[in-house]
Amino acid sequence: MLAILGFVVRLVGDIGRFLDVFVNDLILGVGDPLSAILVVVGQLLVVSAVSILGYAAVGALLNEFGVKLPSLGGRGRSE
Repeated sequence: MLAILGFVVRLVGDIGRFLDVFVNDLILGVGDPLSAILVVVGQLLVVSAVSILGYAAVGALLNEFGVKLPSLGGRGRSE
């Protein structure tokens, strides 16, 4: 249980550290807007991929209990 708590605390702390590095090193330090844009686009791609995979995993888990979530792609089973 302590390992999970430590992981969550470090994850939240690393988010703050990422924002600090992003603002101080990428935006204010280098002055290169392309680097900042690339970091933001990369983060958006990662967050969207994790969100879609999480939605699919939760949907599969809930489907085992009889709860049906709407399909993202509209290619679900026709009933």
